[in-house]
Amino acid sequence: MDVIKRTLLILLLFVLPLCKVQASQSVAFYYNNIDSVRELINYDRVVVTPALITDKQISTLQKADSLVFAYLSIGEYDGKELPEKLQGLSPLINPNWSSHVMDLSTKEWQTYLIEQAAMLTKRGFDGIFLDTLDSYTLFAKSPAEAKKQQAALSQILEGLNALPKKPLLIFNRGFEVIDQLTFKPYALAAESMYNSYDPVTDSYQLVPESDRTWLTGKLNEVKKAGVEAIVIDYLPASDREAQKRAAKRLLDEGYTPYISDGLLYEFGVSTIEPIAKRVLGFYDSRFGRMITSECHRMMSMPIEYYGYVPECVDVRTTNLSDIDITRYAGFFFWLEEASYQQVPTLQSWIISLVGKSPVLFLNALPTNQTLLSKLGIALKGELSGDIAQQQGQSWTKQFYPASFSQFEKHSIWQPTQIGVNSEIAFGNRSESTTVLFKAPWGGAAISPFPVMSLANGRETWIIDPFRLINELFPLPPIPAADATTESGLRILTSHVDGDGFPSKAWFPGKPYTAEVLNDYVFKKYDIPQTVSVIEGEVGKRGLYPEQSDKMEAIARDIFRLPNIEIASHTFSHPFFWDFSANIQTKQYGDNLPIPNYAVDYHNEIVGSINYINKELAPENKKAELILWSGRADPTEEILAIAEQANVLNVNGGNTYVVRGNSNFTQVSPTIVWYPSAVQVYAPVLNENLYTNLWTEHHDGYSRAVETFEILGSPRRLKSISIYYHMYSGAYPASLNGLKKVYDWALIQDTTPLYLSEYAKRASALYETGVARTLDGQWQVTSTGIASVRLPESLGYPRGHQFAGWNAGPDGKFMILKQPKTRFTTANTPDNELQLKSSNGKLITWDVTENTIGWSVLSHVPLKMVIRGAKSCQSLSGVKLNTNKRGKGNIELSSSQKGLLEGTLKCQLL
Repeated sequence: MDVIKRTLLILLLFVLPLCKVQASQSVAFYYNNIDSVRELINYDRVVVTPALITDKQISTLQKADSLVFAYLSIGEYDGKELPEKLQGLSPLINPNWSSHVMDLSTKEWQTYLIEQAAMLTKRGFDGIFLDTLDSYTLFAKSPAEAKKQQAALSQILEGLNALPKKPLLIFNRGFEVIDQLTFKPYALAAESMYNSYDPVTDSYQLVPESDRTWLTGKLNEVKKAGVEAIVIDYLPASDREAQKRAAKRLLDEGYTPYISDGLLYEFGVSTIEPIAKRVLGFYDSRFGRMITSECHRMMSMPIEYYGYVPECVDVRTTNLSDIDITRYAGFFFWLEEASYQQVPTLQSWIISLVGKSPVLFLNALPTNQTLLSKLGIALKGELSGDIAQQQGQSWTKQFYPASFSQFEKHSIWQPTQIGVNSEIAFGNRSESTTVLFKAPWGGAAISPFPVMSLANGRETWIIDPFRLINELFPLPPIPAADATTESGLRILTSHVDGDGFPSKAWFPGKPYTAEVLNDYVFKKYDIPQTVSVIEGEVGKRGLYPEQSDKMEAIARDIFRLPNIEIASHTFSHPFFWDFSANIQTKQYGDNLPIPNYAVDYHNEIVGSINYINKELAPENKKAELILWSGRADPTEEILAIAEQANVLNVNGGNTYVVRGNSNFTQVSPTIVWYPSAVQVYAPVLNENLYTNLWTEHHDGYSRAVETFEILGSPRRLKSISIYYHMYSGAYPASLNGLKKVYDWALIQDTTPLYLSEYAKRASALYETGVARTLDGQWQVTSTGIASVRLPESLGYPRGHQFAGWNAGPDGKFMILKQPKTRFTTANTPDNELQLKSSNGKLITWDVTENTIGWSVLSHVPLKMVIRGAKSCQSLSGVKLNTNKRGKGNIELSSSQKGLLEGTLKCQLL
């Protein structure tokens, strides 16, 4: 007996921790359309409708260490009409959902379910959520018929468990048959422990105590059998606090909770609460495409900087009734007054929105009097004459002065409620108007604010966009996904568009520009560099077939260099990627004038890549990157060509700032995000603007150093991105200007990456999740981003699930080492043994007491700094040189580069 007791005790010691770990894992049941998985990646397990998720989204979730389960109804068919092969197998209709209740004992239905499950596992789902296991009780009223249906259900479940790919199975109830099975399900879920939902009346109700007592007894039996018990309770996300209270109660009772709306269309609370990080902006398509709207060009960058995801939707085509406001942190409207008038449903929708979420009006205010009254703003007439600023100089100093024409009449706007404050006012001697409002619901900046058009055709912010968001559109501070930084240091990339390869340089012997760059840049600067060619310039199908052999040989020499990554700059260099746009002026035509060729986007992308890989690339590497040409404004459909071919993409955007012209209207967001594909903008524009299109200052690109400094501090907005064309090798002056930029970059503390590595990081920027655990920890989930900036207001990160952090100009840059990272914050730093920085990509970082197991992929001789140690020595792997860098910081270095690894033993502080 004592031996048996000891054995049971040992088993319990092993089993109990496992149960506790599994119970702490989160789960979500989400049956709505999926445009992005940025919320779903917060959960450890997600159950989705298989028809509403793409294979790419499944893969993205799995990259984030989330298990993906497909919904499968076992007892009901939910289509309007049964397929021919299932005709006659349904005894009745379920009135709650208008679905067909099926006879489980029929061979046809059993075969159908097994086939459906096999298709789901083939798509890559980790498991299947089996719903409606007890629907047979709607028609099987006699004990004999119920027993028959239960036997058939057991047979179906055994068949699903026996599928070749062994999917994980979650049951929805099925209490009656669980003891009859030869296996245990992965988990068992049950609905409505405390709160239920009635789909007929669309109402939420408390569960009767008798029902709860029965369900508690059944679930306790499940837990005793060693199966995880999941409880789905129903409360709307509009009452998030009630959801969290309900989840905590269920968790305390030993269940894995999921609390969401009755249709499971919202992102609910489990052991984590997803943080709403989308920000919805409205634009008017009458004035152009989304990417040309102020919503995208002006507001996306600062919103993105704060860790939120900007979404820009067309006010004329968006179905406002479909918007789930609970998934948005705020809403802004950059519209003309006419847009409000011409879309009357918008203003009534905003009335319902005000007070529930932050709202920001830009350029113009709505016209609906009921809405204006709710906002606490009134139109008080008009003013004209000599108008000057009367209030708010702290907002406008050091900015271009706002202009009011003396010959026009201007609306007088005034606050009418306590709490709605005037921040900036202009007026004449007798009257004034408010142009910047701050209110409990958000705020407004009215024309000519916040951006003004200048006489030279340019635009300029006339207030600080970051202050605008901080004070008028206060988004809660959150850990911000970051594409500027890797391993605690600013990213450095270099890429070259292939334009000008056939051009001869102003050097002795008239070499090709590519030869000049090869000798003076590609070979000299041993950092990752991405070089592209235009097939229509270099290849035999192009403009210069008689020179092709020579140019192809030069390209092969360049591509053989170990520090060179290969890319395509298309076949014919299209100057415009959206021929639906009405473009009046075409300075260079539509594309290179290649005889008998019409632009074929598949050939421009995939065809040119195939040419490079077949004719120019060495055996050990291939081109997997397209650098957009011309305006670099591909549509979603064109981006999808690259996406489907597994080709990364970069270029586009308008980021260009220098001393004396540091206007943030010229700083683009990181990416253009579409559900099917992502365009990665070049972090900074190329030398064309620095040389005024080569009409002056051929060495002007040296001023890119100013750009990198402005965009690096006081906020790190962009990486250091050296970007130019082949024709920068044409003149001694242009080459010298380029070399100055490289020389400056090489003495900075950076992590050099290939452009493709940056593109992978940037592409995943918006697919990063932020959540809070029920006990108050932060959780960040990444599908590709390796750096998170913790704003100064949140303090210092603490925990063991990240490698470390480095202080930057605007926060703590956390170094991630796994897809899901939980941590807390504190007002002071700790003395933990951590990685402060490395000039390579962190692969592994495992700390056990004072010993570190590490591996880093570095493209330059390795250097890394460790915090929290008096000294460190190598126990195995690469031998590292050590050097103290201030109290508690140890610098370790090696002359080697590549994939390096080892074990360190450190003396702790």
